[in-house]
Amino acid sequence: MKTSANPSIQKQYQVGYCTNVHAGRDLPSVLDNLANHCSPIRNLVASDQALYVGLWFSEVSAAQANQTEQLPRLKDKLAEFQLVPFTLNGFPQGDFHSQIVKHRVYQPTWWQQERLEYTLNLVQLLDQILPPGQIGSISTLPIAWGIPDPSREQLMRAASQLIEVARVLHRLFEQTGRKIVLAIEPEPGCYLTNSSSFRMFFNQYLRSSNLPDGTSEIVGEYLTLCHDVCHAAVMYEDQKLELKQLKNDEIAIGKVQISSAIQIDWDTLSMSERMEACEQLQGFAEDRYLHQTNCYDRAKSNVKLVEDLPIALSKVSSPAELSGEWRVHFHVPIFLQKLGLIHSTRNEISILLEILSGPASGRPEFTGHFEVETYAWGVLPEAVRFGSLNEGIAEEIVWLKEQLLGNAWLGLEMP
Repeated sequence: MKTSANPSIQKQYQVGYCTNVHAGRDLPSVLDNLANHCSPIRNLVASDQALYVGLWFSEVSAAQANQTEQLPRLKDKLAEFQLVPFTLNGFPQGDFHSQIVKHRVYQPTWWQQERLEYTLNLVQLLDQILPPGQIGSISTLPIAWGIPDPSREQLMRAASQLIEVARVLHRLFEQTGRKIVLAIEPEPGCYLTNSSSFRMFFNQYLRSSNLPDGTSEIVGEYLTLCHDVCHAAVMYEDQKLELKQLKNDEIAIGKVQISSAIQIDWDTLSMSERMEACEQLQGFAEDRYLHQTNCYDRAKSNVKLVEDLPIALSKVSSPAELSGEWRVHFHVPIFLQKLGLIHSTRNEISILLEILSGPASGRPEFTGHFEVETYAWGVLPEAVRFGSLNEGIAEEIVWLKEQLLGNAWLGLEMP
């Protein structure tokens, strides 16, 4: 990532949290969330410092915020509450807190015009609210849900629209010195289901040999990976191997989403414990979000991805049938290692931080953007909730900062 072209751009690492955990499809709701959640969380974390926030705008609130008469209100509130919007979450375009979200979060797809228009609105908005000299990032949908398989024409259209965003970002940098990258976020079950499928799409469609001169370089500069640790864990990724391959392919990381998945090793539990653990898992089988479940069969040495946790549980008629390990796409608080008999994949966060703070030969270029993204606080079972939402998010941020301070960050400084 060529940040040296503009010496005012500083390489730092920033720690914030994603506001997609808060409901709010319109701009007034976004402003209320800044006052009722972001500002109190800043006070809980460190009242004498600014708080980095990854803002989520739906297509409705993004369009409203870009209006000439509304933008000053947003900027004034961010300044009043000492909030730094270093990144945006451009994955959920619609209402992320409707009663049932499930597969709707993958609409519109990247071959639809609406996705391009929404993303360009986010670019325009982030350009206006990002502090001078700060690199910005926007995470986005991994093309579409994986079923049915997209056609080649759809994939080519998706690639064309992503390349158009890269060109817009390049023009923005040339005209203003403002550097913003788009970060594509693989998710279990999507067309880009893991890091490997992301790299394959990147090299086959975004770096196509028939691109006009200079386009491949622009793609490499402004189209990046959003590495979600929960998603990588659910897909049983070897993060060290995947990030090394990312570096070899000269693909940068635009954002790291710090998150934990559910992990349960059935082989370590007695029959009575398996029954109890199943009952605990039922509490996570809620109706709003999709909770893809990867089932590892040690005896057969294979992994099978089930579309949703309720489906996986419906296939279990007796605890005696349970063996191997399950990993569930349910973002649980990152500071928790255990939730009753259920564990989290928190250790994967430590592994990632060690890789990113290690030798440059083993890690790709990285903006330094760390975003805590535990959006599922509102649907956590009562048994694992504690305190208020603001207190829980603040504890996540503090925990992550403590982990970062324990690593030697090469070329990166804590703001």
